[in-house]
Amino acid sequence: MYQLGGLVVTLVNGLLGLILWRRLRAAFPRHGAMISALCAAGLLLAALPALLMAAASFSGLRALQRHAPEPLALIAMGMQVGLLLYGLLLGLVTLACAAVRALHRLQPRRNAPIALDAQTTTNTQASGGAEANPAAQDIPAPADIAARPEAVDERRRRLVVGATWALPAAAVAVSMGGVLASRQRPVVVRLALPVRRELTSLHGVTIAQLSDVHVGSFMDAERLDELRDAMNAVRADIHVVTGDLLDHHVSQLELSARLLRGLRPARGQLFFSMGNHEYIAARSADVGTIVKGLEEAGAQVLVDEAREVRIGGDHLWMGAIDYPSRARPGEPARRPTRDGLDRALGQMRDDGAPRVVLSHHPGTFRTARELPFDLMLSGHTHGGQISLGRIGDYALTPMLPAGLYHNGHYEHRGRRLHVNAGAGGWLPVRINCPPELTLVELVPA
Repeated sequence: MYQLGGLVVTLVNGLLGLILWRRLRAAFPRHGAMISALCAAGLLLAALPALLMAAASFSGLRALQRHAPEPLALIAMGMQVGLLLYGLLLGLVTLACAAVRALHRLQPRRNAPIALDAQTTTNTQASGGAEANPAAQDIPAPADIAARPEAVDERRRRLVVGATWALPAAAVAVSMGGVLASRQRPVVVRLALPVRRELTSLHGVTIAQLSDVHVGSFMDAERLDELRDAMNAVRADIHVVTGDLLDHHVSQLELSARLLRGLRPARGQLFFSMGNHEYIAARSADVGTIVKGLEEAGAQVLVDEAREVRIGGDHLWMGAIDYPSRARPGEPARRPTRDGLDRALGQMRDDGAPRVVLSHHPGTFRTARELPFDLMLSGHTHGGQISLGRIGDYALTPMLPAGLYHNGHYEHRGRRLHVNAGAGGWLPVRINCPPELTLVELVPA
C-alpha cells in the first residue's frame, strides 16, 4: 500500500513539476537554462520522500529520517508538501478562472453588432453604396481585421507572469514556515471542567495532556527534552499521555521511557492510554514488552479500566479504553469499543465525582457521548496538521473526510470531548496548527 501511495505521489510530483517548468519557461523565455536547472533540483528534492517510499515502501521513508541529515530531511518533506500545496492552489485558480469565463459567456452581449439582412444590403448598394453612407468607408474589411496584429495588454501580461512565480513561491514559503512551526515550543490550550461546589479539594486541580509524540519520527532526544520541560512548566497535578508516544518500533521505547521518567506531575500520577502506534511498535516485539517498558517508566497504563484518584478528602475517576481496532496478526484480540467503554465506566462509581476518560481515537466519542462521564481526552488526528479554521463542529483540515472530531473542544448534552492537536506528526509540517499541550482545570460549577 505504501509503495502504491509513493508511486501515485511520484506521478503527481512529475506532472506538477512539468506544469511549473512550462509555465516558468513561457513567462521568462530569456532564462530558460536557469529555470530548467532550478526546477530539476527542486523537483528532485521535493520528490525524494515519495521516490523512497515507492522504491522501498515505508522503510524507505524511515531511511530518510534515520540516515539523512535532519535539515535535509526536513527541507525535503517541506518541499514535498509545498509542491502538493502548489498543485492545490493551481487547481483552485484554474477553477476560479473557468467559473469567471462561464459567467461571462452567460451574460447578454449588450454591444453585439446589428446584423443586416440581404434586402437591407441590396437597398444600400442601390442607393449609392459607400457614397450614401460615408461611415461605411471607415469599416475595415474582414481581411484587414485578420491581418492587423492583436494589441498586447501589458497589464494582463504582468499579472500572468506575476502569478506564474507567485503561486509556487507562496506554496514553498507556507510549507517551509510549517516546518519551522512544527519545531516550536508547544502551545498550552486551557480547558475548564466544572465540578460540584462541595468537592472543594478538587477546585483548582489541573490535568496536563500530552499526545501523539511519535518518538523517532523527526522527534529526537533534544526535542523530547523540550516537550518534557514544557509539560513540567505548567505545574499540573496529574499528567496524562493519550497514545502514540512511540511511532513504529520497539527500539523507540528507550527514548519514550526517558521522556516519561522526566515528567514531574505535582501529585505524582501519570496515566497512559494505548494508541494505534503502540500496537504498530509492538509488531517488532510484543504488546507486553511495550506496556512493561511504559509502566517501568512510571506510567499507569489503563486498558479498558479505571482508577480512583484521591485528592484531599475528595476524589476523581480516571479511566482509559484501548485503541478501537481489530487485532492484526501477532496482536492480541481487543474488545469492541462499546465493550471497552462499559468495562472502564463500570469501574467508576456514580458518586458525583468527575469522571475523565482517555481515548486515543476521538471517534470513540460517537459511541460514548450518551454514557455517564464528564470529559474525554483524545488525540490521534494531530489537528490535521494543516488547519484552515473551523465552522461549527467541522474543522477545515485534510482530515475532514476521515471523521467529525478533529481538533479542539466538542460538547454533546453535557458530555465533553477535547481533541489534542499532538506534539509530533506524520510529517514535520504544521500550518496554523501548532504542537499542543492541554491543561484541564477543575473549577466549581
